[in-house]
Amino acid sequence: MDDSALSPVTSRQGGLKQMIKTILVPTDFSEHSQRAFERARDLAEQLEAKLYLLHVQTESALRIAVKEGLLDGASTDEKLCEAVDQLIEQRFSQVLSGFDRSQIAIEHTSRRGEQAAVIVAYAQEIGADLIVIGRRGAGLIDEVRAVIGSVTESIIRKSPCPVMVVRREHRR
Repeated sequence: MDDSALSPVTSRQGGLKQMIKTILVPTDFSEHSQRAFERARDLAEQLEAKLYLLHVQTESALRIAVKEGLLDGASTDEKLCEAVDQLIEQRFSQVLSGFDRSQIAIEHTSRRGEQAAVIVAYAQEIGADLIVIGRRGAGLIDEVRAVIGSVTESIIRKSPCPVMVVRREHRR
């Protein structure tokens, strides 16, 4: 069958399969991030792409431990870091629950630093072809940030690859 016999959708998808092999999904484990992951997972299955799930810690282990109620009087710095690492792994497990990992390749990791900078650097490191990120309403700083959030806006500006922003209301 020649290319002229293919439907426009099939032809476009074939081209996308060649173009998009690596998809990065930053997550803060919010509902916005979950929607972005679901959309990226669907795309990865359709395009036979590898999916990378990245969480960026912006706060210290102590601050996270206090917020999450992980702190007790006998906690050492090492134990706090271990508890926070376990919490993040549990949250990754929740995101990935019910997901058939035999369908697509997926890796998840956590890094520490300023979110946008870490996400852009990681996208470069893995050779991401697409970043799929959830939209966040971070306040009325300006018109763009009121719609998508400052981290998302920064990633769009600095990303080495296309960025897909997924609304929380997105349905498959």
